[in-house]
Amino acid sequence: MLGAVLLLICALLIGSAAAVLARRGVLRWAGAAALTTVALLTAGIVELTDAVVEHDGATRIDQPAVDWVLPHRTGWLTRLAVAISDLGDTTTMGAVALVACAWFAYRRRWPQFAVTAAAAAGAGLVVGILKIAVGRARPPVVDHLVTETNQSFPSGHTMGSTAVVGVLTALTVFALRRRAARVAVIAAAAVFVVAVGLSRLYLGVHWPTDIIAGWALGTVDLILCLTLYLRFVRHTEPRMVAQPA
Repeated sequence: MLGAVLLLICALLIGSAAAVLARRGVLRWAGAAALTTVALLTAGIVELTDAVVEHDGATRIDQPAVDWVLPHRTGWLTRLAVAISDLGDTTTMGAVALVACAWFAYRRRWPQFAVTAAAAAGAGLVVGILKIAVGRARPPVVDHLVTETNQSFPSGHTMGSTAVVGVLTALTVFALRRRAARVAVIAAAAVFVVAVGLSRLYLGVHWPTDIIAGWALGTVDLILCLTLYLRFVRHTEPRMVAQPA
């Protein structure tokens, strides 16, 4: 509990400092918001990881959530969940990132190539390290509807889809001119990422806290990559800046 309070205080101090810097013109408000969000999410991730290791805190929601899902499974919903899970699979997301990078390289759009590769590689690296470091067991095998053999925390499907779909969505939005099109793309991407996480819970291969951690980690990865992209790269390519509707 004390650790969570200290982390929250640190995150709030970072947010306050970012706001002061923004008011003085040292940091843009968008940058301040990004820094504050990353600080808060990081504090939450650290606390959530500690709860998973100690089997307390937020992990108290895990078993009740799994127990609620199991009796609500149906044939058509299972088929849908498997399809969504396959689309959000780490291999699928890696292939999507690879194809996107190949396209960007072909078009010589090196900034887009770099940010896409960084987001995908960062997600894979973080998931791999945390799965081994935390070593959390998955829910009981008897409840699995698909086969999984590695560790449970965090959800690689969730983090990978958040990072890869997120960065490609952002790059698409930057290039779109119509506000309605930008909103539609963002909404579709958000629905897909949420659906991937929920599918993993439905299929019985992840605890809810694994999925929450995946979303949070993917968001941090995405914010960091896009912040660097916007700060150091995108300003050199004015043609990619989206115009008001």
